[in-house]
Amino acid sequence: MPAFTSLVLLAFAPSALATFHEMSIREVYPGGADDASYVELQMWAASQNFVATHRLVAYNANGSVNEDFPLPANVSSSANQATILVADNGYPTHFDEMPAPDATDASLNLAPTGGAVCWIEGAPPDCVAWGNFSGPLPARVPALKAGNPASPGGVSAGKALRRSIANGCATFLDAPPTDDSDDSATDFSEVEPAPRNNATTPVEHTCPPVQNTTIDAKPTNPSKATTASFTFHATPAGEASFECRLDGAAFGSCPNSGIEYVGLSEASHSFEVRAVNPTGTDPTPALWTWTVDTTFVDETPPNTTIISKPSTPSTSTSDGFTYESSEPDSSFECVLDGASFTSCPAAGITYTGLGTGIHAFKVRAVDPSNNKDPSPAEYSFEVIAPSTPPPLASPPLPFVPPASPPPPQTLLSKAPARTHDRTPTFRFHSTTPGATFQCKLDGGPLRSCRSPFTTKLLGFGPHTLKVRALSNGATDPSPAVLRFEVERR
Repeated sequence: MPAFTSLVLLAFAPSALATFHEMSIREVYPGGADDASYVELQMWAASQNFVATHRLVAYNANGSVNEDFPLPANVSSSANQATILVADNGYPTHFDEMPAPDATDASLNLAPTGGAVCWIEGAPPDCVAWGNFSGPLPARVPALKAGNPASPGGVSAGKALRRSIANGCATFLDAPPTDDSDDSATDFSEVEPAPRNNATTPVEHTCPPVQNTTIDAKPTNPSKATTASFTFHATPAGEASFECRLDGAAFGSCPNSGIEYVGLSEASHSFEVRAVNPTGTDPTPALWTWTVDTTFVDETPPNTTIISKPSTPSTSTSDGFTYESSEPDSSFECVLDGASFTSCPAAGITYTGLGTGIHAFKVRAVDPSNNKDPSPAEYSFEVIAPSTPPPLASPPLPFVPPASPPPPQTLLSKAPARTHDRTPTFRFHSTTPGATFQCKLDGGPLRSCRSPFTTKLLGFGPHTLKVRALSNGATDPSPAVLRFEVERR
């Protein structure tokens, strides 16, 4: 007759979803003569804590029953990956610094030379055999399966057998058959004993999803350069490394910060990169294909966009514009009111002494290959005379404080989206004369600055510059933002 005690008794009835069968054997310690044997069960689903009267059966090497132990009570923790510890009565002496068992069975004498244990009411039943176990296990439906025994020479003195959870999610006990092949020699190996009871917080955790890979920076296609630099990222964000390959070679590890290839031949090239995390590898690597042609002549004109412009109508006789090109390193030509196009600063232009009436402004980008935008960006605006204030009535009207001036507007001159300069310089101004400025680089704080502004030594990769103007206690509510990237040469 088994002698047992239980640490936790749950008096309430199980819910419709609470069961006892979705668990496997996690660890077995065949203590033999020292009466310290234990068996540890582990849930691979939540709400498997209603185990009272359900049976853990031990077998001798020849397959005869050694012990048939009905668990005396339910356990309190129903968390997925929670454990239940059943031990012989000598366990507290041998493992005095380990967690106390959830149930004690004085007849749980497991020989290290050979035997088997089964959680026979699992779905499916789960068994582990070791040493010289030859069986067979009793006939039952569903069948009891242990396969080849682990540690066929017997379990080493002081060692336990523990299930591997490397298959599937390597940090989580998965449902059969992922982490249960029904072959003890495959599923179990010898380890130092580390028993866990039901009060022990599970350390297993679910694996993150396989990530998708995106290329951020890449060479143009075609490209005259015989070097090519790439940066990339994985989504969703999280722990990831990357593997890259060029022109169909084998994938190899590459830095998270990006990779550069040099000495490329004049030919078509392909670059692939894939994210790798503990769950697996991106099955669809990001791909970029381009051609290196050192004789390539760029005949594609740039496109021009006006970034900032005066309001219309306006009473100001001095108005400015900023603009940008779709191609880096472009210069610009401007014209006002039908004159001829002339060179104008890439940082923007301001016209003064404007008369009342309608004015027309045009700007076109000129790329490094001298291609000019055939459809310049245009903007028309009207300058009107200031209105004359009405004479004061008699008696005088009550004093009304003037409205607060509008906040200043920050104008950030166009700068290349990519640069090799690790201390680039930026220029900016405000629509409000005499305004002061604050700059913020990447995640740093806002600091007072002035134009031109030269950064500290920057690392390779993407960066963000924010600039805001301040005047008469007012602050630009929408700072100018410039995103750029420092590339390796």
